[in-house]
Order: sequence, then C-alpha cells, then structure tokens
Amino acid sequence: MSSTDKTKSKYMKPAVLILSVIGFLLSVYLTYLHYAEGQTAFCSQGSDCDVVRQSGYSSMLGIPVALLGAVGYALIFWFSFVSISKRTGWLLLYTISLAGFVFSLYLTYIELFVIKAICPYCVVSAIIMTAIFVIIAYRKSEFYPKLSSLHTAVLTICVLGVVVIGSSAFQSDSIETQAVSTGSANSLQLGLAMYLKDRGAVMYGSYKCPHCNSQKALFGGASTYIDYVECDPSGENSRATLCFSRGVSHYPTWEINGRFYEGAKSLQELSRISGYAGPQ
Repeated sequence: MSSTDKTKSKYMKPAVLILSVIGFLLSVYLTYLHYAEGQTAFCSQGSDCDVVRQSGYSSMLGIPVALLGAVGYALIFWFSFVSISKRTGWLLLYTISLAGFVFSLYLTYIELFVIKAICPYCVVSAIIMTAIFVIIAYRKSEFYPKLSSLHTAVLTICVLGVVVIGSSAFQSDSIETQAVSTGSANSLQLGLAMYLKDRGAVMYGSYKCPHCNSQKALFGGASTYIDYVECDPSGENSRATLCFSRGVSHYPTWEINGRFYEGAKSLQELSRISGYAGPQ
C-alpha cells in the first residue's frame, strides 16, 4: 500500500464512525417524531416532510423505518469500533451498509414516484448511508483482498434481493392495513389537520351522525390529528356534558378561534375559516 493510500485509510475509519453517529442521531430524532406525532423542525405543516412521515411507507410491520435506520447506524458504529478480525469486520460492515444503501435507494424511489414528496431528512440519511457504503466498499482490498469479485457480486445480489423483496412485501401489508383503516393523507389534509390542532380547533359530533363520519373522511389518515369530542352519551369516551355546556346541538359543529360553525365543511372552507394558507 502506497503512502497516499495509507493516509486515505487512516481517515476512513473516523469518517465512518462520525457519519454513523450523525445518521444515528438523525434516525433517533425521526423515530421520536413518529411516536410523538410532533412537528418536524425546519419543515412547514403539511409539507413533504409530513406527507412522507405519515405515509404507509414510514413503517414496516408497525416498526418505524427511522428506528430500523437507527439500529443500522448503531451496528455500523459498533463493528467499526470493536476489535474483531479485519475480514469478519469488513464483511459485516459491507453487508449492513449495503443493506442500508439499497433500502435508502428503495425509499427514495418510493418518495419520488409513489408518494411524490421528498423528505429532506430522509435525503440526508440516504446520503450518509451512501457515503458509508462507498468508504467500506473501497476498503475491501485492504481488509479482505482474498474475497473474489464473483463472491462479492453474489453477496451483493443476495443482499439486494432480500432488502427489496422483503421491504416491498412487509410494507405492502402495513400500507393495505392503513388504507383500510384510515385512508391516505395528502399535504392539504395533513397541513390543515395539524394547523387546526395547534390552534385548539375542536370538532363536536356523534358516532351516529353520518355527516360527522364524512367530515372525518375528508381528512383521510390525518383525521387522527383532529381534536374530536363525542357528544352522544352512549358514544365511546363521551363528553356530552362539555357539548351541552358549549351549547352544541347540531353535528358536526366546529369551534375555531372561539367561534362556532355548524355542519360539515369542505377542506377549503375550513382553510378559509381558520386562516390556513396551505403548505409552504
């Protein structure tokens, strides 16, 4: 190995460690947002960030994709840090980083051509994982020179097949379940629902009211963000006393900015009433 190659090699391990830490922290943050249903920093309400995060592709078998990313980055850091044989360490790192790289490509394809929305955080994570994979692949000649190109190609194809086929199969189940239970949500639905929630807007209704169900359906999967009050005494989690004290007698009734609006409203009407200007 030439002096130039030795100099490059000296900086590659710290680079992988630093990149894996950054990727891990980013994934942990996105995992927190998934469970807390919080607003993504530096992204406007209902923007592409939220569309991607709230889509059916954001989880696999109920596990957030971001959490899987955090595990992947943690494993890369661990196997880069601990003392194990060079060949074993490189093989493990190559397999994990390749899986992460392929999965990132798969998710990027989904964002571009299926969801048709781009999450900047996801793009950053994909770039980090790509950089890690390139560095580790480049170091093959240093750590595992005896592994033939044929064996490397076979390993690469196997990992690629497992990741793509497994991801599409597992995610199709969760997407179908979500579509049946809540429907999908676009940027207007998500942005408006979160805007109404942040400003304390309330929807009063009854589980027996078909117009109330239709009103919720207009928000698709984003209906979970709506602060809904059940007014029927026999309804689940009924708050009939609150409805009575607020003088609500028609369903649905919206309380927005201290004023009451009876009847189901279109998303455009709710945007106008609440002052929502749409995703920026």
